[in-house]
Amino acid sequence: MAGHWFPALEDRSTRLYLTGQLVSMLGSWVLDITLNLLVWQATRSPTMLGLLNLLLYGPGVLVTPLVSARLGAANARRITLAVLCGAAAVALGLWAAALAGALPLALLLGAAALRGVLAGMEVPSRQLLLMHMVSGAAQLSSAIALNTVAFLLARTLGPGLAAVMFEPLGPAWAFGLAAAATGFMLACVARLPSPAAAAGLHAQEGGGLRMAWRFLRGDRLGTLLLPVVTCVALCVSAYQTLIPVLAGTVYGDAPRWTGRFFAAAGGGALVAALLLSSRHIEAAARRLLLVVPWSGAAALAVLGGTAAPAVALACFVVLGFCVSFVGTATSALLHRRVPPAARGGLIGLFLLAFNGAMPVGQMLAGTVAGRLSAPGALYLLALLLSAGLLLLCGRRWAALGRVEWDPFKV
Repeated sequence: MAGHWFPALEDRSTRLYLTGQLVSMLGSWVLDITLNLLVWQATRSPTMLGLLNLLLYGPGVLVTPLVSARLGAANARRITLAVLCGAAAVALGLWAAALAGALPLALLLGAAALRGVLAGMEVPSRQLLLMHMVSGAAQLSSAIALNTVAFLLARTLGPGLAAVMFEPLGPAWAFGLAAAATGFMLACVARLPSPAAAAGLHAQEGGGLRMAWRFLRGDRLGTLLLPVVTCVALCVSAYQTLIPVLAGTVYGDAPRWTGRFFAAAGGGALVAALLLSSRHIEAAARRLLLVVPWSGAAALAVLGGTAAPAVALACFVVLGFCVSFVGTATSALLHRRVPPAARGGLIGLFLLAFNGAMPVGQMLAGTVAGRLSAPGALYLLALLLSAGLLLLCGRRWAALGRVEWDPFKV
């Protein structure tokens, strides 16, 4: 029944991979949030929390393109297994240190740096492994969307689980859970067939950044949609930085409304991923790729001018939907068009455009909110996104002589 709606689930290997992905990512979120709680408990310093998260997420900006350039069907599984072994070793080391009662700040920051490097290698290798397991365009799009669903579920459940476990059980339980979850994913990947053998590919060791770049420069959809993804990541994803500020300054209760706003955005993101993973909706949904970013700009503007909680919640649903929909649909569409040998390079370029733009937008939003206000930052982001979309689409609309929303006709 599930395979009827979600084509990727028809394949046993894909089901095995996605199950392991959900479990391991849940463990990763538990570990990362526990590191944040330990650093805050030890220092009470927002600056140290910023340094910790820079070490957790910053290395991927440099590591991911370098690894993606060397990825191919023949080595994606091997690299994934090696990175999972490294992640399990880090989690086990933290577990042993927690049991011994020795968790100095230097150890926590060092573990964060190792996790950041490993994550930069892990994300592209896992994605390429998944793509080479599936066959057919419908299954590929569904698998990419379901991979996003797994990430969103883990992001929703993991932080809460870490917070619930931290006080009564202590960090050793969280680190042990993360190690076990990584071990489960390791076992799942080890049971998968070799993608190179399955696809009859034996010599493709490189993902080809140059090949992917040539494809994007020559593909009419690629030259439009990848910049649109960058604009959305830069402007819409910045709402994450502004949520606590809005919750405290506009709505007067930071803990209460921060949780609700993040939940609303997460719900919208999950709905987008589920829609795109269905065989019955995905094809029609892709026609909205140019409409949804404009809805994000509208939601940013409305959010900047409202103090009504119900309206704000609806805006955050739209913003979460926008980021998830544009990122997932664009990734699926481009991977269906790119030559298989260039998929590794495309993963690197896409992650650089999407993940690399996010921290820039969040830093911009935080700086503007600090100097002006959170609503002022939202207005600025809405203006920047609208200008970027108009710049990207306007020339093509002028050449067509009309406003066209179907990306396949622009």
